Amino acid sequence: MNSVGNFAIVLGILCLVSIVVLAITAISVSKSGGKLTSFEKKILFAVAFLLCSGIILLYIFSNLSLFFALFS
Repeated sequence: MNSVGNFAIVLGILCLVSIVVLAITAISVSKSGGKLTSFEKKILFAVAFLLCSGIILLYIFSNLSLFFALFS
């Protein structure tokens, strides 16, 4: 149970950090003013989202048995 608990804590921390990174990205993109086009703003946010979700998915897939044990 201890390893499942540690897995849940680390997964929660990863999710929290990802939300903070996405919020900071959204704020900095919105404050960029006329320096960036609308397409560039969308691309920057999409790249940040893909990187954050990719890190979370890699962590889940590397500990798949613990992920299943968390919900069973």
